[in-house]
Amino acid sequence: MNMKSYLKIIAILLFPVFLFAQPLKEVPLRFMLDAADEALDNNDYYNALDWYEKAYKEERNNDLAILIADLHLQLRDYKKAESWYGRVLKRDKDQLYIDERFYYGIALKSLGKYNDAYAEFKYFIDSSTMEDLKPRAQLEMEGMLTAKELEENNDVVVRLIDKKVNSGGPEFGAAEYQDGTLYFSSFQTNKVVVMDGKEDVPFAKIYTTTETDKGYDKPKALPAAINREGYHTGNVTFTSDGRKMFFTRATLLGEEVVTSKLFVSNKSDSGWSPPLEVTSLNGDFIIKHPATGELYGNDVLFFSADMEGGNGGFDLYYSTMKGDDLASPVNLGETINTKENEETPFYSDGVLYFSSDGYPSLGGFDIYSTSWNGSNWSEVKSLGLGYNSPLDDKYFTTYNQGNKGYLISNRPNEKKRNLKSKTCCDDIYSFGIRQLIIDLIAQAENEEGPMKGAEVTLVDLSGEAIDPITKTNETLDQYTFLLDSDKPYKLIFKKEGYYPDSLEFNTVGILDDFTINKKKLLKPIPVIPVDTTNEVTEIVTINQAIRLDNIYYDLDDDKILPDAEKDLDVLYGLLIQYPDMVIELASHTDAQGVSTYNRKLSLRRAESAKRYLVGQGIAEERIQTVGYGEDQILNRCVNGVRCSDEEHRENRRTEFKIIEGPQSIEIKKEVKKTEPVSGQQSFGDSVPEIKIYNNNIDLGEVKKGEVKELEFTIENVGNADLEIEIITTCHCTELEYSKEPLAPGQMAVIKAKYNSGLKEELREYREVINIISNVEHIVDEAIFKVKVVE
Repeated sequence: MNMKSYLKIIAILLFPVFLFAQPLKEVPLRFMLDAADEALDNNDYYNALDWYEKAYKEERNNDLAILIADLHLQLRDYKKAESWYGRVLKRDKDQLYIDERFYYGIALKSLGKYNDAYAEFKYFIDSSTMEDLKPRAQLEMEGMLTAKELEENNDVVVRLIDKKVNSGGPEFGAAEYQDGTLYFSSFQTNKVVVMDGKEDVPFAKIYTTTETDKGYDKPKALPAAINREGYHTGNVTFTSDGRKMFFTRATLLGEEVVTSKLFVSNKSDSGWSPPLEVTSLNGDFIIKHPATGELYGNDVLFFSADMEGGNGGFDLYYSTMKGDDLASPVNLGETINTKENEETPFYSDGVLYFSSDGYPSLGGFDIYSTSWNGSNWSEVKSLGLGYNSPLDDKYFTTYNQGNKGYLISNRPNEKKRNLKSKTCCDDIYSFGIRQLIIDLIAQAENEEGPMKGAEVTLVDLSGEAIDPITKTNETLDQYTFLLDSDKPYKLIFKKEGYYPDSLEFNTVGILDDFTINKKKLLKPIPVIPVDTTNEVTEIVTINQAIRLDNIYYDLDDDKILPDAEKDLDVLYGLLIQYPDMVIELASHTDAQGVSTYNRKLSLRRAESAKRYLVGQGIAEERIQTVGYGEDQILNRCVNGVRCSDEEHRENRRTEFKIIEGPQSIEIKKEVKKTEPVSGQQSFGDSVPEIKIYNNNIDLGEVKKGEVKELEFTIENVGNADLEIEIITTCHCTELEYSKEPLAPGQMAVIKAKYNSGLKEELREYREVINIISNVEHIVDEAIFKVKVVE
C-alpha cells in the first residue's frame, strides 16, 4: 500500500470518531476535519496538514497525531514527522501503533539517526503483521549497516549552486548543453504551489542559465512553444550532436503526477523548434526522465516508466533511435530494476547512472551506477558518500571527463531557501573533483589529554553554500576532514560535561598535498552538588510559563548577571534532553520608566539570554524571544507605587515555556524551605499546583463591537492551599474571579468578557490571561483566540 492510500484510509477511519465523539455545539471541529479531508482528497497536503493540526489542538487524538505525522513524512519534513510519531509511539505501551513504527523508522533514518531507526525497523519486523512491508524494512536496515562501512569520497566536493537558480520551491532535471548552458526545470517561486485546478497557478518550466566568474546569470524560461501553458515541463536531455532535445510534459493533481508524456524538439539557427510528441513511446502510463546514450553501437534513449510488465514501481527502459523514430521499449531487466523505483537515468562513457529506492541506501533515493561491457550490465554499485546522503539524491549528470557535474537533492543546507522545512524541496547541487588533498585532523582535549566521543563540526566560512560537517564517535578521539585550498574555516568542539569552544583557521597559500592538525582544550562545566533530600520533580506542560529564578538584570541594563548562568545552563540541559522542544524565552521589566522603552529593553534582555544558549550550540530556531516590558508585574510595584530596588528587581526576570515539541517535561528542582516572602507560600513538603481546564478557547469570528463571554475552570491539584494574587489580561477583556484560597482538590471559575469593539484592526488575535499565584513558577496562562470581522 502506498503512502497516499494509507493517508486517505486513516482520514476516513478517523472522521467518524471525531464526528460522534463531539457535542453538537462544537461545529468548528467538524468544519476543520471536513476541510482537511477535502484537501487530502485533492492531494493538497499542505492545506490538509494545516487543518488537521488545527483540529488536533481542539481534540488531542492519537490517530490524528499519526495522520499528521504521515503527512509531514509525505512532505519530507522529517523533523516534524519524527516529533509527531514520537509523541504517540513513545507512550504506546499497549502496542496499538506497531505498523507506524515502519514510517517512524523512515523519518529517523532520513535525519541520519541510524541507531534509533534500526531499532524501530527491527521492532516492526518482529511485531507487525504487515508482511508486504517487512522486506522493505529489512532493506532499510541493510542500507544503514552498509552506510557505516562506506569510506568517504575524498575527491568529491558537492556545493549548492547560486540562489539565482535555486528558488524556495523545487528544482529538477539539471543538464548541460554543449556550449555549457545549464538547462533545468523549476517553478521559480518562493511560495507553496498547490495544484488545485484553479487559475493563476505557476507551472514548472524549463529555464537556462550560464555560469560566469560572478556566479550564475538570472534564469530565463524557454519560449512558450516549449513551455506550454497548463503543463509542467522538464527532464531535459540532448543527443550527442546537440540537434535534438527530449523532455516531458506532465499534469499534476496536488502532489501526484497524473499524466506525463515525452516530446522532442530540433535545434536550428533560430532556436528550438516547436516540439512533437513521441507517440511511439507514449502510452497509458507515466513516462519520465529521458536520457540519451549508446547500446550495441546504436543511439538509444533511456527513460523511466511505470508501464505494465515491469518489475514494480518505475523501471528503466531503453528505446533504439532509428532516424527520427524510436523503437519499442526494452526493459533493462532485473540486474538493474527492483520491485521499487528506478528513476533519473544518465549515460556517459559506457556507464549508466540512476537513482533508486530499491537497494540498500543511505537514505531514500540514492545514486547508483552500472557499466555496459557490450552485452551485459555489471553489478549495481552505490556512488557512496558525498554524492549520496540520508535524504533523496537524484538526477546525477557528469561532464568534462567526470570532473564536474550536477545532482538534485533535498539535503539540508544553511544557504538554501527553505519553503516549508529544511528538507521539503529539491535543489541543484554541483560537484567537482578535488585536485589538491588537504587533510585536517581535529581533536578535542581536556587537561588529561585527548577525549573520545567529542562532537566536532567543520564550518566553511567562505560564503559558499557548503553544509557544515559534524562528526562524532564514542570510540575515536580525533576526526579527519578534507579541506579546499584558499578557504577560511571554523571548527566547533562539543563534549557532554564541557563548555563548547571553537577556533578559526585557513588554507591560504597551501599549494601541495598537506595535513593540518588542530586541537582544542575544553573546560569542564562545574558540577554543583545538589541536596537530593530537598529535591522534587516538577511536571511542566506546554504553554506553562516557568520562571528562571536566578536570571535578573540591573536597572536599565540587558547584560546577564553572573548568577544567571546557573539557570541558563539548566535550560541548556533541558534543550539537549528534549531535542524537539521549541521554547518561548520571555523577559520582563519593572514598572520604572516609559512602557514603550521597557518593552524594547525586555526584548533585548531575552535576546541576550538567547545569545548565551546559541553560543552553547542550541539552534536559533528553537528559541523564540518575546519582550513583555512591564505588562506582567508580579508584586505591588506598579506605576505610582514606591518600592525598593529589591522589590523592583523581582519583576526584572526571564521565563520560558514550551511552545512546540513535548507536551510535558520533567524538571528536578531543589525545594526551598524558607519563610513565605511577599505573600508567596514556601515550598516544603506541601506545594500548590494549578490545572487549567478548557484552555485554548477559540471564539471563532466575532463582529466588531460584539461582546463575548467565556469561562475557564482551574483546580488546585497540589497538596497545599492555592492563593490567587492577581489575574491580568488585555484591556479588551474584563475578568471576574475570587481571591479566596483554593484547598487541594478544590475548583474555581474565571469568567471573562471580551469586547471586540476595543480592537483597532480586523484580524485574528491570540489573547493571554495571566494567572499569578503562589505556585513555584508563579505565572500560568489561559489562552483564547478570536477573529474580529466586519
